[in-house]
Amino acid sequence: MRKFLSISLFLLVLHTTYYDLTTGTLASHPVVSVVDKPIEKEAEPFIIYQVQAGDTVLSLVEKANGTVPVSIDKIVHDFETLNNTPPTHIQIGKEYRIPTY
Repeated sequence: MRKFLSISLFLLVLHTTYYDLTTGTLASHPVVSVVDKPIEKEAEPFIIYQVQAGDTVLSLVEKANGTVPVSIDKIVHDFETLNNTPPTHIQIGKEYRIPTY
Protein backbone atom coordinates (compact mmCIF):
# COMPACT_ATOMS: atom_id res chain seq x y z
CA MET A 1 0.00 0.00 0.00
CA ARG A 2 2.86 2.39 0.84
CA LYS A 3 4.41 1.79 -2.59
CA PHE A 4 1.10 2.62 -4.32
CA LEU A 5 0.72 5.90 -2.39
CA SER A 6 4.31 6.89 -3.14
CA ILE A 7 3.85 6.27 -6.87
CA SER A 8 0.51 8.11 -6.86
CA LEU A 9 2.04 11.12 -5.08
CA PHE A 10 4.97 11.12 -7.51
CA LEU A 11 2.61 11.05 -10.52
CA LEU A 12 0.51 13.85 -9.02
CA VAL A 13 3.61 16.04 -8.56
CA LEU A 14 4.73 15.25 -12.10
CA HIS A 15 1.33 16.12 -13.53
CA THR A 16 1.02 19.43 -11.65
CA THR A 17 4.55 20.43 -12.62
CA TYR A 18 3.87 19.66 -16.28
CA TYR A 19 0.57 21.57 -16.16
CA ASP A 20 2.18 24.64 -14.55
CA LEU A 21 5.00 24.71 -17.09
CA THR A 22 2.82 24.26 -20.18
CA THR A 23 -0.49 25.93 -19.33
CA GLY A 24 0.21 27.92 -16.22
CA THR A 25 -2.11 28.89 -13.42
CA LEU A 26 -1.80 32.68 -13.54
CA ALA A 27 -4.35 34.86 -15.30
CA SER A 28 -3.23 35.84 -18.78
CA HIS A 29 -5.23 39.06 -19.00
CA PRO A 30 -3.35 42.30 -18.29
CA VAL A 31 -3.81 44.11 -15.01
CA VAL A 32 -5.28 47.57 -15.47
CA SER A 33 -4.85 50.26 -12.87
CA VAL A 34 -6.70 53.55 -12.65
CA VAL A 35 -4.61 56.70 -12.53
CA ASP A 36 -6.12 59.81 -10.98
CA LYS A 37 -3.66 62.25 -12.53
CA PRO A 38 -2.49 62.23 -16.14
CA ILE A 39 1.18 61.41 -16.55
CA GLU A 40 3.08 64.51 -17.55
CA LYS A 41 5.54 64.12 -20.38
CA GLU A 42 8.57 66.27 -20.87
CA ALA A 43 8.26 69.08 -23.38
CA GLU A 44 11.06 67.65 -25.51
CA PRO A 45 12.00 63.97 -25.46
CA PHE A 46 15.56 64.79 -26.50
CA ILE A 47 18.49 67.11 -25.93
CA ILE A 48 20.79 68.27 -28.71
CA TYR A 49 24.50 67.61 -28.07
CA GLN A 50 27.54 68.35 -30.18
CA VAL A 51 29.83 65.32 -30.26
CA GLN A 52 33.33 65.78 -28.86
CA ALA A 53 36.29 63.45 -29.24
CA GLY A 54 35.75 60.29 -27.18
CA ASP A 55 31.97 60.66 -26.92
CA THR A 56 29.70 57.70 -27.55
CA VAL A 57 25.94 57.57 -27.71
CA LEU A 58 25.90 55.80 -24.35
CA SER A 59 28.08 58.47 -22.72
CA LEU A 60 25.86 61.21 -24.15
CA VAL A 61 22.73 59.48 -22.79
CA GLU A 62 24.44 59.31 -19.39
CA LYS A 63 25.17 63.06 -19.58
CA ALA A 64 21.54 63.81 -20.52
CA ASN A 65 19.91 61.51 -17.94
CA GLY A 66 22.49 61.04 -15.18
CA THR A 67 22.28 57.25 -15.51
CA VAL A 68 21.18 54.77 -18.15
CA PRO A 69 17.51 54.25 -17.23
CA VAL A 70 16.59 51.88 -20.10
CA SER A 71 18.15 49.04 -22.05
CA ILE A 72 20.89 49.70 -24.58
CA ASP A 73 18.69 48.28 -27.36
CA LYS A 74 16.05 50.94 -26.60
CA ILE A 75 18.70 53.68 -26.57
CA VAL A 76 20.02 52.54 -29.96
CA HIS A 77 16.49 52.38 -31.41
CA ASP A 78 15.54 55.83 -30.06
CA PHE A 79 18.80 57.38 -31.28
CA GLU A 80 18.30 55.95 -34.77
CA THR A 81 14.69 57.18 -34.79
CA LEU A 82 15.63 60.72 -33.76
CA ASN A 83 18.66 61.09 -36.02
CA ASN A 84 18.16 58.70 -38.95
CA THR A 85 21.70 57.45 -38.44
CA PRO A 86 23.11 54.48 -36.51
CA PRO A 87 25.08 55.19 -33.33
CA THR A 88 28.22 53.71 -34.88
CA HIS A 89 28.34 56.48 -37.48
CA ILE A 90 28.40 59.57 -35.24
CA GLN A 91 30.99 62.19 -36.18
CA ILE A 92 32.98 64.62 -34.07
CA GLY A 93 31.63 68.18 -34.29
CA LYS A 94 28.16 67.26 -35.51
CA GLU A 95 25.04 67.81 -33.41
CA TYR A 96 22.75 64.89 -32.59
CA ARG A 97 19.47 64.52 -30.73
CA ILE A 98 20.02 62.46 -27.58
CA PRO A 99 16.88 60.86 -26.09
CA THR A 100 15.90 61.74 -22.53
CA TYR A 101 13.97 59.36 -20.30
